[in-house]
Amino acid sequence: MSSADRFHSALDLRLPDRAPLFYQHLGAAKWLLRSTGLRMHDGFHDPEIFSKISMAAYDLYGFDNVMAGWGDILVEAQAHGMMWRFPERDFYPRADKYVSMSDVDKIRPVDPVDDRFWSVPIKAAKIMTDHYRGKVAVIGCINAPMLIASEIIGLEYLLMGCLTEPSAVDHVLSSVTESSEAYGERISDIGLEDVFIENGTAGNELMDLDTYERFDRKYLKIEADSFRQKGLRTIVHNCSAEPFWKSQSEIGPTALHLNLKFVKMEEIISDLKGRIAFIAGIDHTNLLLNGTPEDIRTEVERAMTAWGGTPGLIIGPGCELPYKTPQENIRALKESTIEYGTY
Repeated sequence: MSSADRFHSALDLRLPDRAPLFYQHLGAAKWLLRSTGLRMHDGFHDPEIFSKISMAAYDLYGFDNVMAGWGDILVEAQAHGMMWRFPERDFYPRADKYVSMSDVDKIRPVDPVDDRFWSVPIKAAKIMTDHYRGKVAVIGCINAPMLIASEIIGLEYLLMGCLTEPSAVDHVLSSVTESSEAYGERISDIGLEDVFIENGTAGNELMDLDTYERFDRKYLKIEADSFRQKGLRTIVHNCSAEPFWKSQSEIGPTALHLNLKFVKMEEIISDLKGRIAFIAGIDHTNLLLNGTPEDIRTEVERAMTAWGGTPGLIIGPGCELPYKTPQENIRALKESTIEYGTY
């Protein structure tokens, strides 16, 4: 099977030759930048450079997809008025000035292709799609409306607003959701079949379940429904330490992506197996960063054995691989997925 066929078979709950290996954002970027001689900063400005760095991940690591979106969570937010700055070190930009709560009524939906920075990964996705011609899955990438809003006005102000100014929060979320729907249309038009939705705000450490469902899930569902109507498979990611994954599953994503460190595999299997594909996230914060290759092989084997010989399981890191993740650990993740994940 090609990487694209393998990845899509698993998402569609059909049996691939082996469990696919999922790559998120620009994981372990140190080795990609070193191998290409390119700068991340330039990739934010130039779709050609963006695509070259992204495709280097497939060449270097051999996962079954590339992602047309990096680990930065500010691209959509800056398109809606938040101001950012690039650090002196070649890395992701940082928030410099949030939109004031007194000015949220000025926030309006945007078309991503009209924004200087948000348009870059869309143009890069077209380059990658043309380059791979169906051999590798090119995954679109967007943040959930709640996460985008948290970086437009600031997380603290957003959470306080849910209690004191719910209509203002609804305005921000509604505007962002409309922009997100436009993003789905743009990537569908260039031939992408899948979209990754970062929804790390969906956790009990940030808000209670009622608040999540009133604000976060409400607009996530609108976004996801819009993507599905455009023929896009939806991968909902949640790296929260106390994830509301059962509530997320109720919106009907194609797949859920969770860190195995924070969930019970038996509960996941009971609730999702045969209904929703599952990306089993091998802990990236400690195991993949600081563990041994043997530790990683043990964890992959455990996940595969628990799931059993049925389709719908994908192996990946729990979130974006840390910048300096050892290459021997990345190889162990791939090799063990092939060893234990072959049907």
